[in-house]
Amino acid sequence: MKKAVIFDVDGTLWDAVSVITQSWNLTAQKFPEISSRITEEQMRSLMGKTMDEFVVLFPEVSVERAKEILALCCQEEITYLKSHPGKLYPGMMEVIKELSKQYELYIVSNCQEGYIEALLSACNLTSYFNGFENYGRTGKGKGRNIQILMERYEIDKAIYIGDTQMDYEATLEAGVPFLFAAYGMGEAENRRFTANSPSEIPQVITKMRYFSL
Repeated sequence: MKKAVIFDVDGTLWDAVSVITQSWNLTAQKFPEISSRITEEQMRSLMGKTMDEFVVLFPEVSVERAKEILALCCQEEITYLKSHPGKLYPGMMEVIKELSKQYELYIVSNCQEGYIEALLSACNLTSYFNGFENYGRTGKGKGRNIQILMERYEIDKAIYIGDTQMDYEATLEAGVPFLFAAYGMGEAENRRFTANSPSEIPQVITKMRYFSL
């Protein structure tokens, strides 16, 4: 039986809000019609949502123009992250190494193409993860992408770790258990299985007893 632990990215594996905000402001400066600067608070409130929802950051222009600017921000963000990576949450590297000895590890995120690759490369995680899926590649929501990934890799059982209500709702759609990363950026109504720090994740997975059923 193939058992997998699937991670969200922002608010679960790492925090890249500060550097992403810096990158987007640098890109936005290239457009004279954009007069406002994006704050970290604004960026943090949007993390985990699909890229289409980020158009609210550019209220000075039409939705169509905002999407054009958004596309360039996403493109240049990937390059920026390679030299200015986000920070893994404390203890996360050790947890990943431990979990990889027992389970296959995957990532499903609402991010653009290239973002997960930037994370894996910048944090030297490529060898620990078996695969990933994202909104940028499929155009699908997180719940469906979890299903797509499980079908592709023939995963029998999986647990999804995330930090938002949207993550929890995705697990309901996908039909997998949810582990709430309380150390992250968001909130979730289902906190039955909660890790208050990355170091608690392995023991919470054990307490869930899902893989032993």
